[in-house]
Amino acid sequence: MIARYRALLSIPGCSRLLISAVLGRLPSGMFSLAIVLLVHGQTGSFLDAGLAVGAFALAGAVMGPPLGALVDRIGQAPVLIPAAAVQATLLVILVAMARAEMPVANLVAAAALAGAATPPIAGCIRALWSVIAKDPETLEIAYTLDATTQEIIWTLGPLLVGATAGLLSPSAAVLLCAGITLCGTVMFATSELSSGWQASTQKRTRGGALASPGLRTLLVTVALAGVVLGAVEVGLPALAVEIGARWSSGPMLAMFSVGSMAGGLLYSARSWNLALGRRYMALLLGMAIAVAPLIAAHSLAAGCVLAALAGLGVAPMLSAQFSLVGALAASDTTTEAFAWHRAATIAGMSGGSALGGSLVDAHGSGSAFALGCASVTLALALAFAWRQRIEPERPAEQTTSLPVLSGEPATL
Repeated sequence: MIARYRALLSIPGCSRLLISAVLGRLPSGMFSLAIVLLVHGQTGSFLDAGLAVGAFALAGAVMGPPLGALVDRIGQAPVLIPAAAVQATLLVILVAMARAEMPVANLVAAAALAGAATPPIAGCIRALWSVIAKDPETLEIAYTLDATTQEIIWTLGPLLVGATAGLLSPSAAVLLCAGITLCGTVMFATSELSSGWQASTQKRTRGGALASPGLRTLLVTVALAGVVLGAVEVGLPALAVEIGARWSSGPMLAMFSVGSMAGGLLYSARSWNLALGRRYMALLLGMAIAVAPLIAAHSLAAGCVLAALAGLGVAPMLSAQFSLVGALAASDTTTEAFAWHRAATIAGMSGGSALGGSLVDAHGSGSAFALGCASVTLALALAFAWRQRIEPERPAEQTTSLPVLSGEPATL
């Protein structure tokens, strides 16, 4: 396994690319809490805070694909750096508006505009992996490492916000998000690999990334799989309340993330001969099986252990999705395709959180976990029914990416 990671990280410029991608995306794990604390601190209403966070997330999901499509047309740096600068500016304006006690509608609008300007770093780095990786195994490792490092973002981000808000203020936490976004994005976009990436010169595929029937089909399963993530993130805090240990919601969510990181490492430790589409279906089944025991959890010890078990399938499932997106997308729409993947995941998570929360109120924490199992099982059923569509005609490792690094061939 170490040799596999060494092969990837030995590629010139790869370490900087990976570190800057994590830094640039770190605010993704910070924005929700930071904006909630800022708006609630000024209005005293969690409803107002929720509206602002929802507007931020929704606008980001909606604008992600258009920004990704723009990257495919003109390149990464010309989109990433202006987007980061605009978002940082809008976050500063949001803080100023909150401190000036402006109407909630204004705060929600500012949050939405800031969310819409989110730099599409996630799509950019996943588009780069298919160009950078020198062989199929290295590409698989790259996607798995990408999925695994996301847990660093979701674990470290809230801790930074909590510490900054506690020691300074919620305003400082939002401004920290702005600073990290700008610095991380500039570091990523000015790296040799990102700045050397060239947009495709061929005529753009009509309909963009969604012109691919296989990708459209895959995105349906991605959204359903996202529901399980949102449901678990609601169910674990609810379980903590039910067992009389509200404080344990943080540790249980952390164990869920630790499980995902462990699962990613285990997944990357071996070579897989199973066809990518079938492997994805196996991982969906594994995710449903891993989450199911949480339905019967009624103690702190069980909650922590089973949360880690449930997390084992997350990074491998996401890694398989990344590989399928890269294989199914037209070569001139890769960044847009990955942005659609992110949008579908966010939509699923949001739906899982909302529906899971309503089920918890009526039937307890176990119902949220049951929802997650049901949704990922439905994703499995659809993936099986549509297996001819989502199984790439060619193996993922044989795909080409016409946008290339300067001086390097497009064919992997």
